[in-house]
Amino acid sequence: MKKILLLAILLTMHNFIFSQCNGRYTEEIFDSVTIIPNVDYSDLYDGNSYLMDVYMPYGDTEINRPLILYMHGGSFYSGDKTTQDCVSFCKSMAKRGYVTASLNYRLATNLMGFLLSNKTQYETVLKAVSDAKAAVRYFRKNFTTENSYGIDPNTIFSGGYSAGAVIAIHQAYIDNTIDL
Repeated sequence: MKKILLLAILLTMHNFIFSQCNGRYTEEIFDSVTIIPNVDYSDLYDGNSYLMDVYMPYGDTEINRPLILYMHGGSFYSGDKTTQDCVSFCKSMAKRGYVTASLNYRLATNLMGFLLSNKTQYETVLKAVSDAKAAVRYFRKNFTTENSYGIDPNTIFSGGYSAGAVIAIHQAYIDNTIDL
């Protein structure tokens, strides 16, 4: 009896929570997306490695939207924010009501050195993590000055595939990185 009661309570809570969204965040409710290309997010460096494309639901009036940072794969020596899977993911999430950003980050400059040196691999990953942290700083700073993206600075998610997933998990667990 206790199990049935617990299940009923959990189902009721689940339905109550998701009924408040009217499909927002779970279904594509916007028809189109506004893309702001090549936003420089670094507060220390410049160059192509520090550019991101920001995707927002077109016509959305919400001002406290969750932000998703998405990073491409490529084994830390290749890849770009404009690969098809990055674009598809960001557009799909923006149509659900999220603000999304597809980030470039610093890659290994010497492929053979990267493949043969653990130290170079370690440094390359830490540089990419520092870049992802810079993107978070950029959005939080924008929130305090103008909030041109309409985000909630306390609801920022990070993810990616392959190397991008490695960056996201390290970003969550590494607190103190010096910006290399």
